Amino acid sequence: MPRRIAIGAAVFAVSLAAQQGAAPTGEYSVEPDFQSRRAVDKVLAHLDAAQDDWIGEQDYEAINAKVKEIAKHLKAGDGEFPPLAAQLRRFAHLELAEFKIISSKRADVGQRLAGIDIRLELGGEDRQGRLLSLLGPISMQWERAEGGEWTLRSTQVGELREVVAAKPYFTEITDQVFGGIDSFQKQLARETDDWRGSLDAAVGVSVYGHHGVSAGDYDGDGFDDLYISQPGGLPNRLYRNNGDGTFADVSRAAGVDVLDDTSMSLFADLDNDGDQDLVLIGAEPLLFRNDGRGAFQFDPEAGLTPPPDRAAMLTSGALADYDGDGDLDLYVCSYDFWQAGSEYDAPTPYYDATNGPPNLLFRNRGDGTFEEVTEAAGLMQNNDRFSFSASWADYDDDGDPDLYVANDFGRNNLYRNNGDGTFEDVAASAGVEDLAAGMSVAWGDYDNDGDLDLYVSNMWSSAGQRLTFNQQFANVAASDEVRSKFQRQARGNSLFRNNGDGTFDDVGGQAGVTLGRWAWASDFLDFDNDGLLDLFVQNGYITGARLDDL
Repeated sequence: MPRRIAIGAAVFAVSLAAQQGAAPTGEYSVEPDFQSRRAVDKVLAHLDAAQDDWIGEQDYEAINAKVKEIAKHLKAGDGEFPPLAAQLRRFAHLELAEFKIISSKRADVGQRLAGIDIRLELGGEDRQGRLLSLLGPISMQWERAEGGEWTLRSTQVGELREVVAAKPYFTEITDQVFGGIDSFQKQLARETDDWRGSLDAAVGVSVYGHHGVSAGDYDGDGFDDLYISQPGGLPNRLYRNNGDGTFADVSRAAGVDVLDDTSMSLFADLDNDGDQDLVLIGAEPLLFRNDGRGAFQFDPEAGLTPPPDRAAMLTSGALADYDGDGDLDLYVCSYDFWQAGSEYDAPTPYYDATNGPPNLLFRNRGDGTFEEVTEAAGLMQNNDRFSFSASWADYDDDGDPDLYVANDFGRNNLYRNNGDGTFEDVAASAGVEDLAAGMSVAWGDYDNDGDLDLYVSNMWSSAGQRLTFNQQFANVAASDEVRSKFQRQARGNSLFRNNGDGTFDDVGGQAGVTLGRWAWASDFLDFDNDGLLDLFVQNGYITGARLDDL
């Protein structure tokens, strides 16, 4: 018979497979049945956002429910919405109808009318069998009756951006490529929530998913292989490219099935021996040297250990030969002092935090070992942010790599290489401080004028825009300047056009590339082979199966 054993907050069901009166077989099954609940869970279960102190947010909850109903009926084909009749007639089948409220202007309970700005997106198949997308702004006027019921009074449709395609550009082939790999099906195909519910929290399975994928030809066969970083407690995976469109799991054979929490990895030849080594960014950078025969050896003497007083949560790394001596050096981004025994210090001030841990520069000595030279290189200037990503590029075309750093909760850094092994932060004078929630950096000459332009992914927040542009927020903000900084936090991504004289212009709005939703990463690429660089933006946020939990 199964026995239940209480251990801490959990109750474990333990089954012993044994015949009555016989000796135990030794086959045990242990399944956790977690009975404890957080105190906040009960509060969240009864939270009614319609009771928010912010009038605009009360309006949002009520009106959002109504526009969701409009969208639901439009997609089902059993409803009409006259203001969009002309646009809807273009679709033979509507698959997407999204009304995203980005502004709720009512700030006084005495006002009966509420101006609502909405980001509209319609998508589906047009009457010629093509894919059609319409995207743009609409404005609504809603009136609130004495009993609290809202009625739509008017709708103005703005200019909608149209995209038409004969067929989808990409095809999902994950199962075709990875379907036969046991570790992929048993580990990577499962959601993070599954692992968080079955592994002890002490192993460090993070809900935030700050874990990257890198490509590199580690075995020199001409095909790019994949290394997948994982949360603590789950092994990182190295998938070797078979050259036929499939991969094989060689993680253990190559010696890189690391269980340490890993935010990202980098393939590069750090000891100049002709093969690609592997750097992992985790609690500290880890160097695995390639033996040239398809295996790696961890080097504990590589010199990549941060100074004790600078230990922090590391988020990413970037490699370049900043001093021109023929080998690659490593810059590492630090995000917070999330270390055992230390107290969490929230970003302060929220919109322009300057209480983060310092990032680190490790100089390659030429033999594949490193020394920490952050201060000597002049990189301690404004080195107190919450950094997510960095990227090297020669933006001023003087022959040496410069460094841009994207920081969460505030402004970014552009470190210009002085050419003598030192740097100067020129972000302010170059016009690229980009006070926002910086996530990633991409360099590319999008306008084909011969110099590198800059794209920074940030967090576009409809809730942030609703709140910070509402007059009720103006009444509590410390000043117009502070209010504008909060508004800038919610605006989204930035595209900076290089003027060729060391300065940049923010042209993201006119180029139509600020909205990348909750953007984590981005890159330039010419995906349609027309000679012009396009932008790919990765986005997402923490959520589960429920669609109404955000």
